[in-house]
Amino acid sequence: MIYLDLLLGFLKVGCFAFGGAYGAIPLIRDVVLSYGWLSEESLTYLNAANESTPGPIMVNLATFVGSSQAGFLGAAAATAAVVTPSANCLLCVYGNDSGQTHECMNGVY
Repeated sequence: MIYLDLLLGFLKVGCFAFGGAYGAIPLIRDVVLSYGWLSEESLTYLNAANESTPGPIMVNLATFVGSSQAGFLGAAAATAAVVTPSANCLLCVYGNDSGQTHECMNGVY
């Protein structure tokens, strides 16, 4: 059931991580250590290496942890889980046909 554990663990990260990637690192740390996927030391090394690679920190960490625990399918499950909450929020905002929503989003861009 590693796939389900990866999915639920990183879904929790995706749902409750606010404040950007650096704000999410403690939550990712708690999830990874509570499931016993990586040691504290290897998570620290991973975080240091992750900051030197391009891409979002949460996605990179989820992909690496999923890959190290369950291969390609684990990486896909963890990455999908960490991205799904944000994607759903965007779909709800853009899926709304209200003129106010579109004007508000146009103001953001």
